[in-house]
Amino acid sequence: MKKVIGAATATIFGLGAFTTTATAETIVTADVLNVREKPTTESKVVEKVKNGQELKVINTEDGWSKIELNGKEVFVSSEFTKDVYHVTANLLNVRTEANTDSEILGRLKKDDVIESTHQVKDGWLEFEYKGKIAYANVSFLSSTAPTEKKTEEKTKQVAKVQKSVKEKKEVKTQKVAKAKETTKAQEIVKPKEEAKVKEEVKVKEEPKAQEMVKPKEEVKAKEEVKAKEEEKAQEIAKAKEEEKAREIARAKEEEKAKEIAKAKEIAKAKEEERAREIAKAKAKEEEKAREIAKAKEEERAREIAKAKEEERAKEVSKNNIQSAKRELTVVATAYTADPSENGTYGGRVLTAMGHDLTANPNMRIIAVDPKVIPLGSKVWVEGYGEAIAGDTGSAIKGNRIDVLMGSKSKAMNWGRKTVKVKIL
Repeated sequence: MKKVIGAATATIFGLGAFTTTATAETIVTADVLNVREKPTTESKVVEKVKNGQELKVINTEDGWSKIELNGKEVFVSSEFTKDVYHVTANLLNVRTEANTDSEILGRLKKDDVIESTHQVKDGWLEFEYKGKIAYANVSFLSSTAPTEKKTEEKTKQVAKVQKSVKEKKEVKTQKVAKAKETTKAQEIVKPKEEAKVKEEVKVKEEPKAQEMVKPKEEVKAKEEVKAKEEEKAQEIAKAKEEEKAREIARAKEEEKAKEIAKAKEIAKAKEEERAREIAKAKAKEEEKAREIAKAKEEERAREIAKAKEEERAKEVSKNNIQSAKRELTVVATAYTADPSENGTYGGRVLTAMGHDLTANPNMRIIAVDPKVIPLGSKVWVEGYGEAIAGDTGSAIKGNRIDVLMGSKSKAMNWGRKTVKVKIL
């Protein structure tokens, strides 16, 4: 008796391990099912099919199956049909998931039937098994039950053998009847002859019985060999699947290792870049600190210089005040604005205070020692008159001054003399 495994819904999952597909018997489950021109309930009804009727399905999509009926392609709702698959393997594993590594829920035997409402795709069929969602590989499913054909053939062979035996028995009966008739007619048959006849009949019947048993044993042996070959083929297929799964896992691990190594390299590069940026920022900070320190040093130097200048100015002012209160006796030497007697700046003779003597050779200017007579002071020189202390000289120290004359003759007439100077 065939075992039927039912499924309210069958969903397809593909692993890539098998690409084999299986066709199925598609049976009508409704009492009467409309056949329409197009895959819609508004389409015209062109035919009706009844419960249990087998359909030739071309494909199923969006709840409608395209079928071939009476030479035409028409449509029926797949909701009211079911697909029937027959197990072709001696034992077929029923698994919890659509892969060969998942747990085995049970096993189906050859000629067991699985019912589904959807087409098979990518090698795995989901169905209900003992109240649970289960999966079977469609490589070992078929739309027909090969065992039934074999059973029919076996039945025919047995019937043929039985018929042969029956015919032989009839012939034997006829021979026995004829022998009895001959014995009765002649009435001379002896016990030894009857025993001989029985022995001959027995000898003839034994080879015939052996001939009948021998084909049965050969068929059984062939079936056992075929079952072993199928089992071996399943084991080889499973081993190949497991090896492929290991290769896939190995490839994934290698890819993952590469990704981790790449991530580490990227992280290392980022760390190095960050370290360089930190070092660069630190260098900038140090440079900025040096600039600030330098600026502070320069500012401090300027402040010190300024303080010294102020101190010096105070000293000069003090000297000026003291000088202003004095009348000095000095040695006065005459000089002119001739470049040969003075240094030039851009071809012009200038005083320490910037007076242009080349343009104004007759100015009343005296050269002094600033420590004695402050620069810029207005003075009165005996025999010379009022003048400005507007120049200096390396040889002018202490109570010595030079007086500017407008010409060499005047300078020669003045020469060098001791005079009195008053700071005005």
